[in-house]
Amino acid sequence: MKKKRTFEEGMQELEALVKGLETGELSLEDSFKAYEKAVALKDSLSGMLDEGDRRIRVLTDAGETALDAGEDAC
Repeated sequence: MKKKRTFEEGMQELEALVKGLETGELSLEDSFKAYEKAVALKDSLSGMLDEGDRRIRVLTDAGETALDAGEDAC
């Protein structure tokens, strides 16, 4: 079973891919492969950030509702 990549691990991998592309030492074919992998990784990391944002909004909205209800009781 494949372990799910953490955001930090994904960022490290993306940075390594970008560094490899920036050096210009990759062949054209390897550059294409690295670019395709980097784009897919960027999309995956973006999805992780979107999910984290959604979770924070849910928690914040729930917390504000609970706080608002508590203020009415005073």
